[in-house]
This record gives sequence, C-alpha cells and structure tokens, in this order.
Amino acid sequence: MQELNRKQRILKLIVEEFVKTAEPVGSHSLLDKYDLPYSSATIRSEMAELENLGYLEKTHTSSGRVPSPMGYRYYVDSLRDKKCIDDDTKEKIQALFSQKDIQINEVIKHGCEIISQMTNLTSVMLGPDSNEECLSKVQLMPLTSTSVVALFVTDRGHVEHKIFSIPNSIAMNDLENCVEILNDRISGTKISQVIDKVNSIKPILADAVKQHEVIFKAFLEAFLKFTAERVSVFGRANILEQPEFTSNLNKLRKLVNLLENQDVWRQFDSNDDICVMIGDENTIAEIDDLSVVSANIHFDNNNNGKIALIGPTRMDYSKVIGALEYLQEAIDEYFKESEDDKDE
Repeated sequence: MQELNRKQRILKLIVEEFVKTAEPVGSHSLLDKYDLPYSSATIRSEMAELENLGYLEKTHTSSGRVPSPMGYRYYVDSLRDKKCIDDDTKEKIQALFSQKDIQINEVIKHGCEIISQMTNLTSVMLGPDSNEECLSKVQLMPLTSTSVVALFVTDRGHVEHKIFSIPNSIAMNDLENCVEILNDRISGTKISQVIDKVNSIKPILADAVKQHEVIFKAFLEAFLKFTAERVSVFGRANILEQPEFTSNLNKLRKLVNLLENQDVWRQFDSNDDICVMIGDENTIAEIDDLSVVSANIHFDNNNNGKIALIGPTRMDYSKVIGALEYLQEAIDEYFKESEDDKDE
C-alpha cells in the first residue's frame, strides 16, 4: 500500500477506532491514542471535510464522527491492512487441517466455528450443491444388539448418518442384505435422484429382506437429508449481542429471522472469491447496518460452496477478510493434496 495522505490516515484511524469502541470518534481521542503530528484544529478540519465528502457521519449525541457506509467501502477497498490474520487464528486453522482423516464437511464446519469464534461474528456455511454429488456407498455398523448406524458417503466425501433401532425379530443378516442391494443398485446415482431410485427398488427389498418396511423407512429418512440444502449457522449469539442490535428490538427480530431462514441464504450469490457487502449493498436482509463478507470455496472444478461472516457494518474488515482468505487458501490446499493423493 502506498503511503497515506493526512485525510486518508485520519479516516483509517477513525474507522479502526470506531470498530474497537462503538463510540463516536473525536479529534482529542485520536491525538491522545495515536500521537498524531497534527493539531486538534487540523484534525477537526479534516474530519469536517471527510463528512462533507460523505465518508463520515456526525451523531446527535457527540461531537465525534462515525464512518458512513461510503467510508467503510473506501476503507475496505483502499485503506485496510492486507493479509491481516492473528497468530492464534492461524494456529487454530493449521491444527484443523493437520487432521488428514477428517471428512470434507467436518473440515469446513470446524473452520466456520473457528473464524466465528475468533472474529466474534456469526458464520454461515453454504455447502456444495447436493444435486452435483453422487452416492458412493452405504455402510452399516452395529452399535448394540438393537441399534445400528448407517453411513451414506458421496463421491465428494460428504457423510450423512442415521442411527436407528431394530426389533429383535430383524436379523443383522437382513440388514446386511439390504445394504448390499442398495450399494449394488444405487451406487453412482445422483443425490437428486436417490429417493426415486430407492423407491423403485422397494419390490426387490421386499423379496430379499424380511420386515423390509422398517428398514426401508429408516434408510429413506437418512436419504432425505441429502436432498436438503446444506446451510449451517455458527455463532448465532455473537451477532445478537452486538450493541447495534441489542438496543433495537425490530432489528433484533429481523436478525433472528435472517439466521433461521435458509431460503434467504439459498439466494445469496457472488462470483467474487471474496465479496464484501456493506450496509445497503447487502441484498439478503433489510437491515441497513449489517455487513456480509463471503468467500467462495472450491472443492473441485464442479463442486463449490461458500462461507460468509455476518456482523454490523462496524466490523473489523481487515481481520475478517484476512481470516476468510486464510481459511479459503487452507481449504483449497487441503483438497489439492487430497486429489494428489488419489492420483498416486
């Protein structure tokens, strides 16, 4: 980044100070905290001009200023520190990806939990489109004499499981026969077509497996999970505790609805690897001081997902973008190594 002029430096410090304190920033606080080589009058003059240009706003309760959406946008595009990630976040993400036997969906979920915790924001994971995946295999593992867990694995590494009880009258051999039929008949089927395929082989199960209705129903319930849109939310409480929202019941209600409404996140789309939507730029919620920072995740050429961090416009954009970029790079490297291992 080239050296900042006085106006840019003052705007940068105001944004970063407001992010920390949630309090309007005045000229004296800038002088006291940052030992600037300017007089208080000079800083006030620059702040007034930044306000006239639309980068700052003056509140009614203080002589200080706060960044406007335009000010945040200029900060993100031109003033923020690049590649800004603290050592603690980096170490936690590195430790996560050192676990080579962890499943794809668990990698991303744990990554979302880490950055949600480290940024004190809410994270949303939009998993890969299940319609692009195929069922790879079904596995069955006994838990007790009357319960088993069925694992459903896709060709993208996603794993779904279903634990169900079995009557004493159902033999383990019947369950194993059922799994063998499923693997033989529906392995390689697209997830979007699995339910129809399972229904079509019900007569075959009826001929081969006693009390097939109980087993069939249990498997069908697990398969239904595959057809649902994969949207997971982490750190809900983080955003609900931000001062911008706790003092406004209407905004709080909108936030709760936003976090619970998966249909909203299904409409969220951006082709940018890192996308920052500030305030009114945000198209997914009618909350003017909400920002969303998202990163596209590339599992392979045909399988993509997205991770988003949600918070007030007064978020630490440098830290948030840095954490997302680092997680994005770690996921890309993880899947690149996985593909290299397969080739070997």
